[in-house]
Amino acid sequence: MFLSAYLAILCSQLPVDVRAGENQLTVLEIKNGTNGVSFAWQDADESVRGAISPSPKAGRTLTISAAVEPLAGAPFEGPVTFSLRPLGAMESADSVTVTKKPGEKAWVATFTPADAVDHRLEISWRSTHHKVVRGVVPVLQAGLPLWVNWAVGGGMVALAVAIGLWVLFRSKESSP
Repeated sequence: MFLSAYLAILCSQLPVDVRAGENQLTVLEIKNGTNGVSFAWQDADESVRGAISPSPKAGRTLTISAAVEPLAGAPFEGPVTFSLRPLGAMESADSVTVTKKPGEKAWVATFTPADAVDHRLEISWRSTHHKVVRGVVPVLQAGLPLWVNWAVGGGMVALAVAIGLWVLFRSKESSP
């Protein structure tokens, strides 16, 4: 009897988002854009809105900014904790607790993801009670370092100038 009641309770849970590992009530709505990623979440008491910029790439520093806004009452001023870790990783997350300075509208943290895999972003704070919202952020493979692009571009310009000078001076030597 006890076992069947326990199984009935387990089977009646809210649907679970497999990728985020949480129910739909705590999952961030994440949208990829050209310059980065935006996210949003809302319950009956508060909303969270924010952005990740630039677009997450492995080995490159990204900035996460989030604004926690109560739907009614005094503005939230407490600390916010950001965590970022690879989705399949079981070890502890890279976590930062930040406070908002007077006059700022958002909490800001920086991270550098090491691998080009999906990462779990968690944002937590304490207002009416402890709240944690989660989402899955894709981290792409980084392209060539910027200095390589500049070196190749500079080399092409130098080659074009050298060929132009060679053609200019060669034609003057060969003319009668």
